[in-house]
Parts: sequence; structure tokens; C-alpha cells
Amino acid sequence: MFAYVVRRVLTTIPLLLIGTFLVFTLTAISGDPLARLAQLDVDQAAYDRLIDLYNLDQPIPQRYVSWLTSAVQGDMGPSPSQGGQQTFDLVLGRALNTARLAIPAFFIIAITAVTLGVYSAVKQYSKLDYFVTGFSFLGISLPTFVFGLLLQVIFGIWWFDWFGARPFFVQGMRTVAQHGWLDMVRAHVLPIITLWLVITASESRFQRAAMLEVINSDYIRTARAKGLPRRTVILKHGLRNALIPLVTIWAIDFALLLGGAVVTETIFAWPGLGRLLLAGIFQQDLNLTMGVVVFIAALVVVFNLIADLLYGVLDPRIRYD
Repeated sequence: MFAYVVRRVLTTIPLLLIGTFLVFTLTAISGDPLARLAQLDVDQAAYDRLIDLYNLDQPIPQRYVSWLTSAVQGDMGPSPSQGGQQTFDLVLGRALNTARLAIPAFFIIAITAVTLGVYSAVKQYSKLDYFVTGFSFLGISLPTFVFGLLLQVIFGIWWFDWFGARPFFVQGMRTVAQHGWLDMVRAHVLPIITLWLVITASESRFQRAAMLEVINSDYIRTARAKGLPRRTVILKHGLRNALIPLVTIWAIDFALLLGGAVVTETIFAWPGLGRLLLAGIFQQDLNLTMGVVVFIAALVVVFNLIADLLYGVLDPRIRYD
């Protein structure tokens, strides 16, 4: 298995290099950082500082090599749009804020998706199955920004006051250290619900399809013919194999959640990676944009590797020789 992990890591290095170079090139040619200074009354020294910061006097491939050399050493440069703060520190701090939403949301999504998918498959064409199907279609068809704004209208305007108390916060992040446990929970509920509905809807459909395929297979019929209890057949023999497709989806979803749910964080004014990425793009902050992109790409690689290793745990027939 160690050799397999090493091979996977080595094969992802060229992919990361190509991906980061493309993002670097597209970001570099999308706008001219000097154009903003042209609208202001600044001296030549300001132009020189910006040229020196981004190496604008060099061709893009050479600028990319310079950036990559510094990034490998842990220096992603300062972020002009964020007051000159170090990009690495900004990304790390915002990643922790995003994790406050992503980690609890992921576990709630995983448990709900598996539960709904399994019950929907076992009770195929029942009222429960139709309910889960309707819920899934609603979540898939309802855009994130619509559902998030709807929650803000309901709990920020219509049901703002519940018996003299405010049930949920519709904007901003609260922490235990500054605001206490209750305010922290009230600030987390609506963003997590938004992520939960949209992602659970699609994952429950994948789980239902995988479970239906498994429970109609020959080895499940054999297990039933041996007289094994229905619960054992479904949970031990069926669910374990039906989880394999969902593990791949979990790896991607969790990486993207940790990388920043851009729409959700923007709607609820959550100071996470999603809003930081938008700030870097709209303000043409190359260092900031590249820092967030590299972080998200690394998460996708790591969690896909974890998913591949979990295949062998779920299905003993899979070997990594």
C-alpha cells in the first residue's frame, strides 16, 4: 500500500503543476494590476512597487516559476488587497473559519444521505421512497443562493422574534470565545442547513441507486437464502458495498466544502475561503487567488487518495499491490 500511495502522490505532481500554471496564466491575463493605479493620482514609485511585487516586467512563464519557487518554500507573498498580509496566513485563518461550517455540515450530510438513500432503496416505490425522491428533486433543482436567501427572509424578517428571542443569526460568524456557545450555534445553523439541503439531495440519490443495484445482486439473494436476518443482509452485506460510489463523492464534496462554499459564505457574510477567493478574483490579487486555488487543489488530491484507500476497507477484493 505504501508503494501505491507514493505512486499516487507522484502522479499528482504534474497535474498540480499544469493546473496551477493554467490558473496563474488566466489570472495574470484577466486584468492589468497597473490599470487601477492609472485612475489614481500616484507617483512612479507606486507603479515600481507593484511591478516589483508581481514581477510584471517578466514574461508569464518566468513569473510562474518565481511564484512556484517561493510557494514551495512556504512563501506565497503578500496580499495587496488585504492590506499586505501574508497570503499563507490569510488562507490558513480563513480555512479554519470555513472548517467551522464544513466539518459539521459534512457529517450531517453523510448520515442523512446514507439513511435516506438506504431506506428509499429498501422501501422502493413506497410513500417514503416517493417522499425522499421529491425531497431530492427539490434540493437539486433549488439553487443555493435562492434557498439561502429564503432562509434569511424567513428567519431574518418573517420569524425574526420567537417569544422575545432571536432564533438564528442571518449574517456573520460568532465564536465561543467572543459570543458564547448559544450565539455560536445560532450563527452556524442557517449556513449549515443551506449546505445540507443542496448536497444531501444529490448524495441520497447516488446512495439509493447504489443500494438498489446491490440488493438485487446474486450474493444478496444467496445471503437471504441462507436465512440471515434482513437487517444483517442490508447493513452488513449490502450497505458496505453500496458505500463505495458514495465514498468518491464524499471525497470531492468534503474537499470542496473545506475549500469554501462560495455562494453560501457570500450570502451569510461568513469570513471563509469562499469570500477570500472572490476578493482575490475581483480585486485581481494574483497571490491571494493562487493561494486559495492551491489550497483547494491540495485538498482534492488528498481526499481522493483517502477515498481510494477506503475502497480496500469496504471491499476486501480490492488490493493495492
